[in-house]
Parts: sequence; structure tokens; C-alpha cells
Amino acid sequence: MAHLFMGVSNLKKFLINIAIFFAILVVVDFSLGKIFHFIQARAGGRTGTEYYVCERASEDVIIMGSSRASHHYVPEIITEKTGMSCFNAGQDGNGIILQYGRWKMLSERYSPKLLIYDVNPDFDLCKNDNMTYVDRLKPFCSNADVRHYVTGMYHMEELKLFSQMYRYNYKIIEMTSDCVKNGEDKLKGYIPLVGEIRKEVVDAPRLINKTTIDYDEIKNYYLEQLAKECKDKGTELVFVASPSFRGGGYGIEAFDAVRKIAEKYDLPFLYYYESEYSENPKIFKDSQHLNDEGAHMFTEDMASRISL
Repeated sequence: MAHLFMGVSNLKKFLINIAIFFAILVVVDFSLGKIFHFIQARAGGRTGTEYYVCERASEDVIIMGSSRASHHYVPEIITEKTGMSCFNAGQDGNGIILQYGRWKMLSERYSPKLLIYDVNPDFDLCKNDNMTYVDRLKPFCSNADVRHYVTGMYHMEELKLFSQMYRYNYKIIEMTSDCVKNGEDKLKGYIPLVGEIRKEVVDAPRLINKTTIDYDEIKNYYLEQLAKECKDKGTELVFVASPSFRGGGYGIEAFDAVRKIAEKYDLPFLYYYESEYSENPKIFKDSQHLNDEGAHMFTEDMASRISL
């Protein structure tokens, strides 16, 4: 009987220790989440820009898209041309999966007058691993709409997102670097590229641009959702395919899904992907990105075609 009592007592102690251990984990996890959020809210660099877009931006004009957005659109020029404040929310290596989540946060606060969305087939139209694009949304999953958006695509994230450390784990190195940067982002999210495209790229045989792609229905759905919600909220949406060197590997037919959405919702689609800019190597940093000179030239032209 004594042995049975000791066994029950030891089991009880073990369960209490387990409970204490998990309680400590919860407290540590919660505390680290608060610390990470504090750092993120005060960091500079891309961390600061990302936080600003999701939590504070209130400009009249917002630019969204991939690196072709962040490097091709100069907010200062758009402000000069339109008289409206502007911020560039482009994000390198990302497209509609990330930007629709950001739109959900931004549009909760206010309705921009104009949203310029730079379409990149690789990140907005083609099938690839969409999971890689939601990482930058995880720190903002305290927002119910964002959490629902992420877990709607990936049900297993529901449980993981209870952990604050999980939400921030991919950003720790970036935040550590950006926390030493501070000050106002005077370029309003624009990232200029300096230099010209390499000679061997210019001299290489001209490739035949793809006219068909393997469309991602999920990306296509959220591109259309963006168009619909902008319409409902009174935000003018303009789709733009900014210049690529010699067409960048895709023909105009590859943009058919965007063109159909634009037609359905009566939206402008400004197609510069293959244009007079595309043949001028002096204004490109590489085959996909304009340099600073090219970005200024393109933004001047594009902004002159916007009417509200």
C-alpha cells in the first residue's frame, strides 16, 4: 500500500513539474514575442519599412508588388505628378500572397486613393511554393484577418501560430541587423539600384519569351480579390507590368489572367514589360530590374498616365 502511495505521489510530482515546465515555456514564448514586437516597431531598414506598411502607412498612393515594385517606382515623382502622398510597399522576392495579406491590414485602417500593383509573372501568376511568401505575415497574425488568411491556406499553421517565437523565428537575424538602423525612410520605401547591366547579358543571344505559363489558381484568386476589394472600398487600382530587359522572358500573352481581371473590373493595365525602355541596356541594373536612372524615367512616364 505504501509503495502504491509513493507511486501516486511521484506521478503527481512529475505531472506538476511538467505543468511548471510548460508554464515557463509559455511565459518565455510570450515575453520573447513582446520583445520581438518592440524591436520590430522601432527597427530601421526593411524591418522598419515592413512594420510601417502593415501598421502605420496612411499615404494616398500605395505601391505593391515584388522587387520590381521596390526598385522601379519613385514615390517622390508620383507625389510631384499627382499631388498625393505616396509610399512604396514593394517586397523583394514576394508577390500577391504576401501583398494581399498586407492589403488586409492596411485597408482596415483606411482606404488609399490609389493602389499601384506591379505584376511579376514569377511571383503573381506562376505556380511555386506559396508557403515561402507567408513568413513575413506571421509576425502580424495577432490580426484576426491575417491569421484567418494564413490558416485558410495552410491549416497546420493554426496550432504553430500560438507560438510567438515561431511567428518571428525567420526574422530574428534581419531584425538584429535592422535594429541598429533608424531614422526616417526618406525614399518612402523605394530602393534605388546603381550600375548597368553586365555586357555578357547584353551580348547574349536573344531568348524567345514564354507566351504560356503554369497558372497558380490561388494567386489568381487573390489578385481578383484585391481588385474586388479595392472597388468596394473606393480605392483606384492600377495594374502595371514595368519594363524588363528585352521582355524579361515572358510575352504579353503570359499576362492574360491579369488582363482579364482588369477588364472584368474596368481597371487600367499599363503594359511596359516589352516597350522602348526594354531595349536600352543603360537603364537596367540586370535583366529584371531598372537602375535608378531607369526608375526615374519609367516613373515619370507611368505617373503621367495615371488619372483619378
